[in-house]
Amino acid sequence: MRMRKLGHGHSVMFFAPLDVDRAIRAAASVANKHTIRASDILLWAMHETCAEIQNRAPHRAQQGTDHASRYDAWSKFCSDDIASDELARAWRQPDGKTLEELYAPTRSRERCAISIPDIRQRCMDLGILSLPNCNMDEEQEREVIHEIERERQVQRPPPAVRAMHHVANDVRHFVRTGKLIPQSNVFLPILKSFQSRNAPPMEQGPWTRDVLATSDFCKVIQGDRDVFEYLRPVNWVLSRRGSRGIPILLILSPYEVNELLLDIRRSEHIHLHIYTPWVQKAMLPCDDLNLYSIPSTSWNLVVHPTLKDQLNLFAGQLYLRDYETYIRLCCFLCIYAKDLEGGPAGSLSISLPPFLGHLGKPRDLERQDDFRRESDGFIPPAHRPPRAGTEGSFSRSPLPFLRLLFGLRRKGIPFSLTHMGKILDGRLLREDDF
Repeated sequence: MRMRKLGHGHSVMFFAPLDVDRAIRAAASVANKHTIRASDILLWAMHETCAEIQNRAPHRAQQGTDHASRYDAWSKFCSDDIASDELARAWRQPDGKTLEELYAPTRSRERCAISIPDIRQRCMDLGILSLPNCNMDEEQEREVIHEIERERQVQRPPPAVRAMHHVANDVRHFVRTGKLIPQSNVFLPILKSFQSRNAPPMEQGPWTRDVLATSDFCKVIQGDRDVFEYLRPVNWVLSRRGSRGIPILLILSPYEVNELLLDIRRSEHIHLHIYTPWVQKAMLPCDDLNLYSIPSTSWNLVVHPTLKDQLNLFAGQLYLRDYETYIRLCCFLCIYAKDLEGGPAGSLSISLPPFLGHLGKPRDLERQDDFRRESDGFIPPAHRPPRAGTEGSFSRSPLPFLRLLFGLRRKGIPFSLTHMGKILDGRLLREDDF
């Protein structure tokens, strides 16, 4: 149908691999420097067809001979010349053979002549004068390995239903007065939303209570499904000056910010800050919360370093400002760093293990027989040098939980070459890395 106008507006283009190109040139005696024509392709196709007919002719002749013998036995059975058992022996072929019958070497001259005149004449026309003495395909068929095809069907859970947004009265009260209502279930610690069956355990004692998140921010989907995989990004932070000079940070959802924006502009006690984690090296960090504030202020907010570090860990920030921040983070996570002498651990008072400011240089640590650290760099409490009490610090490594948290924050994007990627992999950082 498509070739009825061939040569009058229609054309045909042939594509073939390199081995077929060589076969066409060999059949048509065409040199490599000349172009193959359509007649050369037709000539090669005819040669291949003739070769296939000659290769398959013995099989067809053998099938014809078997059919003739079975038809002859059936004719004799219908005329009552043979019994049913003789008919069965003529029709059936042996299911099993000995190894000698299957694989014994035979001389190439042991071939049987074709007894059927029509089949013999047809084979003579094709240049075949005799058939092989044994079944030609029996050995090859026995060597075939039948592969089992399995199609895996993944049954995924039903789609999650988003939670209905709601601005709690406690949040409105905090915006108007700047005071947190005690024992309120609306203001949650930042790790309270990570109660998951599949997540590694995480101690909440060392984490500060001055960085909170609203229940609307934590509640993303409805039902009792595992909400650890549904994480809302941290972009809006409310701040209030605390009584001790340490501000209180409250993370809001975009819905709450949109509903409370007018109240936030009129408030004299709180400020709304734009925040985004530092996930690309070319970015500028904005974890000091001075990028943009509502309402605008003439003073810069001084965020306590511990609050800043914990907010960055919760949001999934990948880069650190300087080597001092790295030492401070190692103090909080109770992991080993090469140079902790003169670190800021002694000046911090919020959930920090004070022993780390006493550790000295690495060569001094190697001399201590009771000093041990785990493969990820975590220093167990039993092997920490005796100094001030270690109450409030981690008793088990927090890195498995943080590794899962950062992996979910990044949504499959690798981050092993960043500062936090190296820390979570148990590698040490130097001053040159900053």
